[in-house]
Parts: sequence; C-alpha cells; structure tokens
Amino acid sequence: MLKIPSNSNCRSKFSSLSQSVKHLFSAMRFGFSCVFLMMPCFVSAADFTPSSSPYGTCSHLAGGQEHREMPKNLKLMRQAGIEWARADFSWSGIERSRGTWHFEHLDKVVNTAQEQGVTILPILDYSVPWAAPSYRNPEAWLEYVRRTVTHFKDQIRYWEVWNEQNLAGFWGDTPNPEAYAEFLKKTYLTIKEIDPELVVVYGGLAGVPADFYEKSLQAGAGEFFDVANIHPYRGGMMSENSINRFLEDIQKFHDLTIQYCGKAKPLWITEMGWATPPTLGLNYRALISGSLEKIYPDGIPGKIAVISDTYYPPSYGLSETAWKNLLPEGADFTPLLIADLSSLTKEKYSVLIMPPGEDFPVAYADQLRNFVRDGGTLVLLGGVPFYYQMAQTENGVWERPKKNPYAGNLAHSFRVHWIAWWTEKGVPETCPIQLADGAEALKDYPVAKVKGGRFFTDRLLKEGDSMEALIIPKDTQWTDGAKKGEIFDAPSACVYRFNSDWKGSIVASAQMDGSLGNMNRCVPENQGIFLSQAILLALSNGVERFFSYEFQAVEKDDVDPEHHFGITHADLTPKTGYLGYRTLTQARPSGSQTIPGNWNVDDGKLCVLSWKRPDGQIGYAIWAPFAERSKKMIFHGKVTDCFDWEGKKVSLSSEMTFSPAITYVIGENLRIEWK
Repeated sequence: MLKIPSNSNCRSKFSSLSQSVKHLFSAMRFGFSCVFLMMPCFVSAADFTPSSSPYGTCSHLAGGQEHREMPKNLKLMRQAGIEWARADFSWSGIERSRGTWHFEHLDKVVNTAQEQGVTILPILDYSVPWAAPSYRNPEAWLEYVRRTVTHFKDQIRYWEVWNEQNLAGFWGDTPNPEAYAEFLKKTYLTIKEIDPELVVVYGGLAGVPADFYEKSLQAGAGEFFDVANIHPYRGGMMSENSINRFLEDIQKFHDLTIQYCGKAKPLWITEMGWATPPTLGLNYRALISGSLEKIYPDGIPGKIAVISDTYYPPSYGLSETAWKNLLPEGADFTPLLIADLSSLTKEKYSVLIMPPGEDFPVAYADQLRNFVRDGGTLVLLGGVPFYYQMAQTENGVWERPKKNPYAGNLAHSFRVHWIAWWTEKGVPETCPIQLADGAEALKDYPVAKVKGGRFFTDRLLKEGDSMEALIIPKDTQWTDGAKKGEIFDAPSACVYRFNSDWKGSIVASAQMDGSLGNMNRCVPENQGIFLSQAILLALSNGVERFFSYEFQAVEKDDVDPEHHFGITHADLTPKTGYLGYRTLTQARPSGSQTIPGNWNVDDGKLCVLSWKRPDGQIGYAIWAPFAERSKKMIFHGKVTDCFDWEGKKVSLSSEMTFSPAITYVIGENLRIEWK
C-alpha cells in the first residue's frame, strides 16, 4: 500500500462535527424503502462547523433543477451518509450586471445545506462579460472574491479556486500553469486577508495532469493553497494494473506536493464518476448493423463471433445480454473467450467483433490477420484501433504493460492507417460529423449530437482494395500545414474492403461515444460498483475527501453522457451509484481509520482493504477485480455482519466466491487469514 503521510497543519480548526450527526449512519444498515421514512437530522446554521467526513458529491445547487429540488437533494445526501456538496459560486450569478451583487440564491443554498448537516465546498469560478478571461482582469476578479468570501466567511471555511484550469473551455484561454499559479496566489492572499483560518483548495485538475501541476508548483503555487485537488476520471478498476495505475496517480501528486512544498498537504478528489446514458451501446448497434448491412446486403453468410471474457478487461461487462444490445436485433452470435481466437477461421464465423475500445490482444494478431485474409470481417469500434497492446502476464491476467508501446506498426500490419491532431499537422482536434453518401444504413446513428476526433485514410491499401466511408466530417477544413483551408473529409468510421491478396473486410470506427466502461461511462449496474471501488481505494491510500460526480442526473438527452452522471435519476430515485455510496458509508463510516497493508491478495486476483471504525469494529472490503475468484479463509475474531455493495446480506463460509462487486465483512477484533 502506498504510504501517504497526513498533514494536520493544513486542516482548519473548524473540522469537527457533533458526534450525533457525524455517526448518524454508522450504526445502521437499511433497505431503500427505509430511507424515506427517516427523519432528517437538522443542524442550526449558527452552530454549524464543517464536517470531518470524507464523503462528498458534486451538486449544482446554485441553479437549475438541483436548486429547485435542493431540500430533497440534501436530505437524500445525508441519508446516504454524504456530508459534503461541491457547488459553483459563479461570478456571473453573483455580479449579474456590473456593480450589482446578488447573494440571496446562495444564502438559500448555504442555509438549507447547514440545516441538513451538509457542508458546502464552493468553487470560485468563471468570468463575466466585462472581465473575461478572469485571470487577465485581477482587480475585478478579486473584488468578486472579496465580496463573496466576506459574505460567507462565518458559514463557509473552505474555498476552491477555479475548476479544471488545465482545460481551455474552463480557463477561458490557452491553459497556462504559470498564469494559474499567479492567479491562485492573488486569490489566496485575498482570502487569507479576510480570515487566515480559511482553507484554500487548489482548483480541481481534469484528469491527472502531473505536468501542469508541477509547472504551477515550479511557478510558486505551492505556497498558496492548503489542499491539492484532482479529477482522475477513468474506467473501472478492472485489473491489477488499473488499480495500481490509480494508486500511482494519487502517489504522484502527493510526491510532487512534498517535493515543491516541503511538506505533505491533503489531497482531495473533487470529481470522479461514471455516466450511464440509456443509449450506451445503441450507437454501436447502429454502427455494427449499418456496416454489416453494407458489407453483406443479402445477409451475413454465417455466424457472428464476439468476445465475452471476464479475464479480458476490455470485455468486462460484455455479457451475452449486453452484447444483444450492441448487435443487430435477432443476430445469430456466439460469445468467445480470448483463447478461442487461436482456432478462429472463416469457416466457423463470418464476422468477429472485438470489445469496443483501443486495446488489442497482440498475441493473436497473426490469427486475426489470417482471418481477414481468408475473407472474414473484423469489426473494431471505440477509438483508434490497435492503439494499446494487451498482453497476458505470468499469472494469466490480461492487461496493458506498464510501458505500453505505441502500436502503430500493428495497425499498419492490418493495412489500417489513422490520423489525429497529434500525429499530423492540420488534422482538426474535433469536428462535427455526418453520414457519408451511401451510408443510409447508419440512419440511427446520432451524427448531429456527437463529434469526430480521430480519422482514417486509405494510404496503406493495395491495388484492388478500397476504403468506403461511413461517417465523415461536416463542413470541416484542414486547420494548418500545407493543406490549410482545404476540405477535410477523412472518415471517422469506414469499411476497408480487401480484394487483393486479402479477401475480407475491416470495419473501423474511431467514434468513442458508445463506450461501455473503457472511459467514464458504464452500464447502469456497474456505476455503483465502480464508484465504490474508487472511493475505497482513494481513502485507503491517503485521499482525504472524495466527491462523486454528480448527485442528480439531468436526463434531458438520452445520448449526451453529461446528462447521466448523477447517482440519482432526475426524479431523485436511486441509481446504483447512490446505493453503492450509501452502503459504503455504512460499512466505512466517517471517522474510520485505514489499516495499512497491501491491497493485493492472491497475486492480484483479489483486492482487500481494511479499516478500523469509530465503534471499534474492523471492516473489510473484498472484491475480485476482473473475474470471479473462490478463496478459502479463516476468520479470527467475531464477524458481526457481511453484506454486498448494495447492502444485501451475504452468507459467510470458510470458502467464498468473490466478484468485481464488493463484499463487506464487519467484525470485532476481526482479522482474515487467507489460505
């Protein structure tokens, strides 16, 4: 386990909550029906101090549906054991016209949250029309900061300075770590002048951009924040390697803080979550159905093979039922294990569809090239084909090697050539898309709602071969270089037809809008599992506070993933993220202390984390990252409870089978010995 020292000097003296509120949920587990029967625990705003709980969520409480439904939102947060809510205190909502200041909407947010026992983490952010971008207008910005912090200084003790400043869309200009360091310095000094006990939080960085963070520290930012902050979005913790990468990312930011600040500072994750758009997979269905109809207008002359292998992370979650959502309705298909590719032939299957994503099992490259050569159709969706190599470890686990080589030559061996903004000058970073002529079979693909960002060419094809476009850029030009201003029409999805020494086809789509968990979206049942895993790993490895993104889903657009990040639905009924979070806070209540140890049990086939609870009991979280695993064990001490990630009772035995879904074991003086 990574060793991350704490730093109590950075924490505010206002970091305790009354024991009656703090441990409200630590002594109970209950079904969802009971949630609505519970009476809220109100706290007087005058007596309110920030929660010491590690559990938070992002909620746009200052406006929109979350503002309208604020009391219900906050009550459900507390009933799930969530005691922090991160919200924008946007400049444009406070100074709506120059010189006029409005705090009434935020007064309502802060007062209602405190009545419910929820601490607000406000974000000081964004610009107004007469002072944009903010960092170039420091006098106007600091007046907004001064008025806002002064107004709430007796109720709010933590202040986050901006959001995802390493992205141009949020920064309002080309991201610049040195400029942010100066901006942070001025804001920090202004806040500390108002009250030196106030806590300044570095703006949450999108992803894990260590370079941006380090450059800002080199520019002096380390003196001007109390809490570091990242948004490490990613897929689920589906392998030993993915868990280690997550923990290494956490450690990297901690190490940089110590290196440049001379001491440890708390690290928070103020955004991380998984969207569950209902169309997830349906975009792939449109691509698969349309492309196969184009290749086989008279029908597929044989069976379709798909990969459904729990030991192969890209296919995690792709059960036979899940594949039915991706394939043409009524398709005749057979799920295969990765190992079955060794005997793949055109005679057995006409079509092979790989799990969506940018990974490729290099050990089977020859078999798949022969399959295409002999007339089979290979379907590759979800990003740049062959981009990441997947290799099998000595333990039989499939994962990306830590030093994962660029797999461009592998793509070329399949005669697939792709381009992107980072490989060729003038390729647009993103652009609108449309169906190509002759691609009417893809009519259900929502080209008006998504964009393209990686593209294909025919540069590697031989005489007789052809590339047929399915999805192409719309009204787009080369942005730079010798072709600047010329029409850019390289497809983001196409069919490579081979009629030379090869006789098959390759369907290639770089569109990533249908991802099933390789990024920050997943099928609904996995949201609660992924979120619970991330919170437990983060807290067990030195992260002080975790905020899920986000609480209430928008759900006005079935396609846009941004509308489906919530852990509750728009009507505030629970999604699996809510159920998983609620169960986690009951298993690991606020005030629990991590028990040091290595998460890796049974050569990475099990993840085991443990902690001491405020009631003195020991808690364990156990799961198998990528496939079911049976394991014998001996329980020392007295087991008082055992339940799954949803809170359902689990029968205890000396040999248990674990899956990616977490099993919690709670007990007095409990220690588990693995056999």
